[in-house]
Amino acid sequence: MTKKYIAIIYEGEKTERQLVDNLNKVFFKDISELVPIMFPAGENIYMLWKQLKDDEFETDLIEVIREYNSDAEKALHGFHRNDFMEIYLFFDYDGHQNNLGCIGNDSLDVLSEMLQTFSEETELGKLYINYPMVESLRDNKMPEEETCYRRCTVNLNEIKNYKRTVSDMYIYQDFRKLDRRHWNELCINAVCKANCIIHNTYRIPSRKAFIESMGQNRLYQKQKEKYISAGKIAVINSFPLFLLEYFKKDFWDEIFFQTESLYSDRKILHGTQTL
Repeated sequence: MTKKYIAIIYEGEKTERQLVDNLNKVFFKDISELVPIMFPAGENIYMLWKQLKDDEFETDLIEVIREYNSDAEKALHGFHRNDFMEIYLFFDYDGHQNNLGCIGNDSLDVLSEMLQTFSEETELGKLYINYPMVESLRDNKMPEEETCYRRCTVNLNEIKNYKRTVSDMYIYQDFRKLDRRHWNELCINAVCKANCIIHNTYRIPSRKAFIESMGQNRLYQKQKEKYISAGKIAVINSFPLFLLEYFKKDFWDEIFFQTESLYSDRKILHGTQTL
């Protein structure tokens, strides 16, 4: 059987690579292979999007990235666009703020447009945003904690200190050591947080509601409407959301049917905690 490859494009270095390697080990090793492709230092998602837009989106995304620097070329050695059944892009919101600053007051609308452009993994690719950055995966409550989330929001002017802020979150600190139990916890927290951002209630939604009304574009629009406009960002990591969207109903049921017995006496299933 021909091996299936999935391109994972990201800004960053060590942290994101460890996370992609872990996902390969825990979830994908028997079905396909995630191919990590680091976006060159000093470049960003806006530059990539703008080049594609200037070419009227007729340029091959993989070839554009291959041309950026030697690291990308090495990662893509032997690969062409047709070798990848899907493309996913993961970028940090703090990077967007810094990198989009050069284009003026319309930067937020540009990000919205980019999410519309990168909306289909089998075509140009699907974009996921981590708020404020990939390290938000560490910023999660433990199952026994009564609070709805470890940290609800971060002020935009404090994002530069966020990595240091989450450095004491030991349970999820080493991305190389995350196992299936950890990922289940992270999926539960992420989907409840997404529901809170979008629908104002920290609880597990139905899978239908999650798929139909809680995508990346809607999540960003609510971030912009409720938090960014007030100088804050709601903390949420999109790698667990990616897993919940990528895998089908059986994956969802395995996580959340077990959760119902674990959290049957908690507000996580029936409560109205809001941000």
